[in-house]
Amino acid sequence: MKIVTTISATAGVFAILGGLWAFDCTYTRAEKTRQIEQRLDRKILMDDARDIRRRQWDLEKYMGPEKAKQTREYKELENEREEILRRLR
Repeated sequence: MKIVTTISATAGVFAILGGLWAFDCTYTRAEKTRQIEQRLDRKILMDDARDIRRRQWDLEKYMGPEKAKQTREYKELENEREEILRRLR
């Protein structure tokens, strides 16, 4: 009888420890995944803002700063870039 009780108790302890380990891994990984997703989203937005600014510089380079700033494309790029920068704050 003692052997059966000891084996049952040991199996119960291992089952509880296994459950706690699985619980910990699941929620720890979920938090790390969320942090990685946030960093990736921020990086993508920063890259987009940088690309838009480069396109604006290209327009300024080929058309001249004053003439480029008057074009519809430049204004759309500026609005898009401001929106991205607002989301990054």
